[in-house]
Amino acid sequence: MDRAARIVAGEEQDMNQEPLLERFAAIVAAAQREKLARWMRNFGYATGHGDTMESLLDHLGTQITEGLKVEVLMERAACADICDQHASIEGIAQRCAAEIRARSK
Repeated sequence: MDRAARIVAGEEQDMNQEPLLERFAAIVAAAQREKLARWMRNFGYATGHGDTMESLLDHLGTQITEGLKVEVLMERAACADICDQHASIEGIAQRCAAEIRARSK
């Protein structure tokens, strides 16, 4: 748990001259983290152990990147299947399908 979260929870005293302001900032930051985490869960993304905005966003970015890789592989497979469906005696479509599949490896 980061310092701001400990202050919000009352587990740590703030010795600065403006403890109320820092506590307010920590409350706002916690609300923003929770808002992002809720958005991620609503769209099917895992939040991991994200206790900061940065860690949540890093985790989200990784999941989006991995999801896109899967989508690209699925699209390549679909394209290769279309080539196979339109195969001719000359074998051009089969070679095209093989090349598309090879790009996925």
